Amino acid sequence: MVEKASIRFHKVKHCGIYRERARTPEMGSFTEVINNIFNWSNSDQRLIQNTCTYEVSPDFDMEFLETYLVSIKHDNVTGDYFGAMWNKTHESGDSVYALDPSTAVDNLSARALHKGNLPAQSIPGYATYFWFIPSQNSLATITFGTPRTGMKPFSYWLESFLKTESRYVRFDQSDMFLGYAQGTNSPNPDLVPRFTRTLHKNPAKRDLIIQNRDQIRGIIRRISLDRSQASHDGTIDKLLSLVGITSKDNSMPHEIPLSYELNYRPSESELTRIISDYENGVDNGSWQDVGFKFPQNNTFGADEKEWLSKSYAKSKINIDVEWVVPGQLLDMENLKASINSRRSELISLLPVLREVTSSSQVA
Repeated sequence: MVEKASIRFHKVKHCGIYRERARTPEMGSFTEVINNIFNWSNSDQRLIQNTCTYEVSPDFDMEFLETYLVSIKHDNVTGDYFGAMWNKTHESGDSVYALDPSTAVDNLSARALHKGNLPAQSIPGYATYFWFIPSQNSLATITFGTPRTGMKPFSYWLESFLKTESRYVRFDQSDMFLGYAQGTNSPNPDLVPRFTRTLHKNPAKRDLIIQNRDQIRGIIRRISLDRSQASHDGTIDKLLSLVGITSKDNSMPHEIPLSYELNYRPSESELTRIISDYENGVDNGSWQDVGFKFPQNNTFGADEKEWLSKSYAKSKINIDVEWVVPGQLLDMENLKASINSRRSELISLLPVLREVTSSSQVA
């Protein structure tokens, strides 16, 4: 089945075990850590229920719940990896799918997913997909018709993996943390795990917005409200009230796109913060964007609406995919093959961006 995929690239800044405030790791690299995850997931027929690397407690102040690894594939030729995560939500109802947690990693079939009348131990949620490119020190999110990339929970999951499950962490026989070490070296408890990334930038578009801040006539925000998030659900209630609807029912969609516009020119510090918040928001999909209005027929080459999403490396392509369950979970071996068939075209985005960045720094 041919589907339109949106691919967004991120540059890995840190991945490994570090001293406080150090820029280079004491141990580990992006290549080593992804390979570690691959080997860990394939050890002893690991079950999906044993792949969440952190605990969610009542005081877990985050926008997401548990995240599970359901599949990871390796390409021996390119060195790339392709991963699928399952993101738990609070959603319920006849239209919600849930995953059987007793399924082994990479052993998924349609029987592993349930819809409606969910078994007690099943995990309601949705899948997200990642392409790891160690040779480029990069990774990409892959989405199909939904803005939820899962990057924020995945980043937390990976850093937690370094902390609790990686080949570098050491515990005693009572599961007391000793520190981090390589091989037979003594563990060092003063090191910290770190995983950070940033969107690959297209400097030309970004600089155009920054350099012409004084010409901005308005700000536009597009977001997708998710009813599974308490803060979003409260916003939906207020919006419904404004249009005269006093109650909502299950027939309403779980994700509601919203666009709003403000006639306002941000200060330099405000524009810097808006761009920074966008870059760090990480779950930026087709309906997560910030735009700036400029005068028509301006002399500096800006479109009437310039969107921040165009300032970062991304691509939309049609690829042939196979679904384990249509619209819910992809066959990852097939996804690997489909991306590989377009790999050169997609990877070509990254050297161009690095070359532009280097030129601007020299200037």
